[in-house]
Amino acid sequence: MLHLEKTIDEYVEKGILRQVAVRVGRGDGVLYDTFRGGVDDAALFDMASVTKIMATTSLALIALDHGLISVNDPVAKFYSTDKPLTVEHLLTHTVGVGHKPLNKAGNTYANIAEKILEIPADIPIGTDVLYSCPGFILLGKILERVFGKPLNECFDELVAKPLGFENTSFLPKNRQRAVNSNLEEEKRGVVNDYNCQFLGGVAGNAGLFSCLSDVTNYVRLLQNRGAPLIGERTFMAAAENHTAGMSESRGLGFLYVDGRYTQTGGLFPDGAIGHCGHTGQSVFVDYRSGLYVIILSDATISTVKQYGVEHYDEVIKMRARIHAAIKQELKEV
Repeated sequence: MLHLEKTIDEYVEKGILRQVAVRVGRGDGVLYDTFRGGVDDAALFDMASVTKIMATTSLALIALDHGLISVNDPVAKFYSTDKPLTVEHLLTHTVGVGHKPLNKAGNTYANIAEKILEIPADIPIGTDVLYSCPGFILLGKILERVFGKPLNECFDELVAKPLGFENTSFLPKNRQRAVNSNLEEEKRGVVNDYNCQFLGGVAGNAGLFSCLSDVTNYVRLLQNRGAPLIGERTFMAAAENHTAGMSESRGLGFLYVDGRYTQTGGLFPDGAIGHCGHTGQSVFVDYRSGLYVIILSDATISTVKQYGVEHYDEVIKMRARIHAAIKQELKEV
């Protein structure tokens, strides 16, 4: 894929990418792999907010499928609050609370759900999409109550093991296998997200480390419309747009691709699903055609190394250009 290789080489030369793995596939097949910086398909990457779909959304859909929760369940069923929040609000980022630093004195993982529920709303609940890490951290805490065990154990038992993941987990044991998403060498294998890091490295918004081979197994789940973990009816409901008329399109947990979304570079049609991670990761799948693209990289920390400050706008453009290059390649096949 000459267009793809040229695009990646350009970003390597600019210093925006140092270590990267990209896989393009359709169905069970891999159409193309490319790697830079000495990584392979077993190298661990800090998945950042891709954790939201691989771990938290997967567990939520399993709970929905087994009748353990409902999208209409009020959050007050699990934690004391007078806010009219539901599980669906959490899954669709319509909780009305955007980005917030949670790494404050007095906050702990044990009490973080209550602390999040004390945060005043930025906009009225349910009126628009406002991307919310606090909302997904709260959802992770609810899932712990539903399943009766810590989130990382839920993920290991209910997602990682059944899907045959070999290297994917929160709090990786072999941190030296990880591509560093932090400036400090001693923080290699430590989650970059400062809220998740403060909370101990396990949270509903971030903390998962994974590799290309395991993310490909996760993609199979989406291609197979939830099988073997989630019933097709539940999966298809989650893959619909639940925020029509709002500023962004969102499924239940998933980002829903439409004509307004730029980071897939026009490669995927409306209705494709996926998610991005702030550290430089993305996973997108059109489960109808089977087409998927996985980008795992150190792009965000590389911008810090290159410019002295983070330039996440460069990472956003990089994703769009890589996907657009793949689109051009597929046109020419």
